[in-house]
Amino acid sequence: MRKFKQITTGLWEKHKEVLLWAIGGGINTVLTYGLYLLLDLVLSYRIAFTASYVIGIIFAYFFNALVVFKSGLSLKKFLQFPLVYLVQYLLSIGLLEVLVQGLNINPTIAPIFVLIIVTPVTYLLSRWILKGKSTPSGEN
Repeated sequence: MRKFKQITTGLWEKHKEVLLWAIGGGINTVLTYGLYLLLDLVLSYRIAFTASYVIGIIFAYFFNALVVFKSGLSLKKFLQFPLVYLVQYLLSIGLLEVLVQGLNINPTIAPIFVLIIVTPVTYLLSRWILKGKSTPSGEN
């Protein structure tokens, strides 16, 4: 049991930033979906989705800036941060098109590959905007 604790502690310390980012993403997913469901009770689904999506971006900015990357808050970073989601969407839709139309991958399966490719890009873009560094180790 002691060895297990040492291993898990070592892994946590080595990959803390990435793990916190993933935890924040999970919290954000649950939060925005729950908010969508609540808003959907009183608003159209389009407005409910848009509002919960925007609130999710705002939550992600604060969580990533304060908890994950500890970069502090700034108006400039706050205004730049939604670019992460624009790039994520454009890259995702482009990859999906290539996989489905170009490589004939089933549209039900293709998003899994998109997710695998886009997730690290999203992390690195978030880190770059909030911390100004492109590598997880903190080296430029």
